[in-house]
Amino acid sequence: MSRYARNAFGLLFLLFCGCAYYSTSATGGSGIRSLAIPLLDNRSLEPGIQQSLTDTLIQAFVSDGALRVVDEDQADVVLRGTVVEVREAPFTYGQAADQYQISVFLDMTCYDTRQKKALWEEKRLRGYGVYDAAQRREEARREGLGQAFEMLARDIVDRTQVGGW
Repeated sequence: MSRYARNAFGLLFLLFCGCAYYSTSATGGSGIRSLAIPLLDNRSLEPGIQQSLTDTLIQAFVSDGALRVVDEDQADVVLRGTVVEVREAPFTYGQAADQYQISVFLDMTCYDTRQKKALWEEKRLRGYGVYDAAQRREEARREGLGQAFEMLARDIVDRTQVGGW
């Protein structure tokens, strides 16, 4: 075997050995495999928002597939949250407001049930959506809320899988 081939083989061997213990698990080596998401609390003036947002969070974790969503008494971690505010403001203007931005603010905690401690906690986590004022208001507003929910869900899934930022 030539010297070049030996060096290349040795380099590949070292690279392989160096990656042998690398985990591609979303939660790393923490052993977290399941989570529970009880119904969020609602301190905002938006009636029923907690149910829709809880459903969006559950669906995001189910779709991601890295952690199983289970009942609270079986979960490694529990996500608890409160919708604290829903705020709307004009986003773009023409003669009047053409678009509105709707923001949803949450207080969230990810609690490790085995270690009896919070893995992460975030106050006023924000998700937002933009909707067109020219459309039927309630339908357009619902779409904007859906965008905000999806943004929040992505952030919470990512944060939970890496144990906080």
